[in-house]
Amino acid sequence: MKTEVCITVDVEYSIGGAFAWPDRFKPLSNEVVDCIVDGHEHGLGFILDSLSRFGMTGTFFTEALQTIYFGEAPMSRNAQRIIAAGQDLQLHLHPCWMHFRDDRWMQPGFVPNDSCAGRTDAELDEMINLGINTFASWGVPRPVALRTGGFKTDNAVFRAMARAGMPLASNISMGIYEPKEPELQLSGGRHILEGVMEVPALSYRSPRLSRPGSSVFRSLALTATSNSEMARLLWQARQTGAKTIVVLTHPHEFVKRKGFRFDDLTINRVNQGRFFYLLEFLKRNSAHFAATTYGERKQAWLESGTTTAPLVRTTWPHAVLRSMQNLINDNF
Repeated sequence: MKTEVCITVDVEYSIGGAFAWPDRFKPLSNEVVDCIVDGHEHGLGFILDSLSRFGMTGTFFTEALQTIYFGEAPMSRNAQRIIAAGQDLQLHLHPCWMHFRDDRWMQPGFVPNDSCAGRTDAELDEMINLGINTFASWGVPRPVALRTGGFKTDNAVFRAMARAGMPLASNISMGIYEPKEPELQLSGGRHILEGVMEVPALSYRSPRLSRPGSSVFRSLALTATSNSEMARLLWQARQTGAKTIVVLTHPHEFVKRKGFRFDDLTINRVNQGRFFYLLEFLKRNSAHFAATTYGERKQAWLESGTTTAPLVRTTWPHAVLRSMQNLINDNF
């Protein structure tokens, strides 16, 4: 049986410093998604073209609450492109956009809240239903999966998803955010939580370079994982019995920028190379791995139920080489 690999892409806009400096900056929309360098798209367009080139599919968790600020049209364009490309479109929620419903965010000392964890049932119901209704207004299929912004989640989120009839989640990545509840501290596999199936973004243990002998969780993300680590982790996960592996990326990770305003962009050749490496790896090892999506596998996953995934690890040499590569890529 092949090991499933879900390439997931968070398609989202940026606050762009508006909360910190409301008199100077406004939020950013498609410049964060298109990532145009010398007249060519190196964000969403690059990802869609690359997947098409290798004949593969991915799940695009697309943020919906930004419509409170931007309206329906800007992100609708991206949603339609994703569907037209034969890719899987699912729901992403960043609660910080809810602050734009009134002017309090412009007051001095305002502290935004971008966490789905710690919310009331009413707040969660409102945000999830707003996201579902936004998909309907875009004229795209109803989402069956949700990813919370920053992977911030708790049990209340899963209960709200169950109330909304949303059966799949990708709300956990221990390398990015560690939930307070022990039962949510999951590094991989597929798990039933409050009646909803959670399929986490894979997290792995990596040696902590600043503290020999200790390790830290990292997410299997293109920005966080070198090619050699990626290959090691994919094979290790397969050999230890993992049924599903979830990889994480964003459109803006394929360019470099000098500041947070997405101007003066250049191509991030290291991250683009890592994406090509992943796609080539999956194609070269198609007897063992298969790219799939949340939408495609929904019924099979729900029918098969919980699957465990032993924790996977990388080594000290891998961690050193990756850190050196990222340092050079970030500064030159």
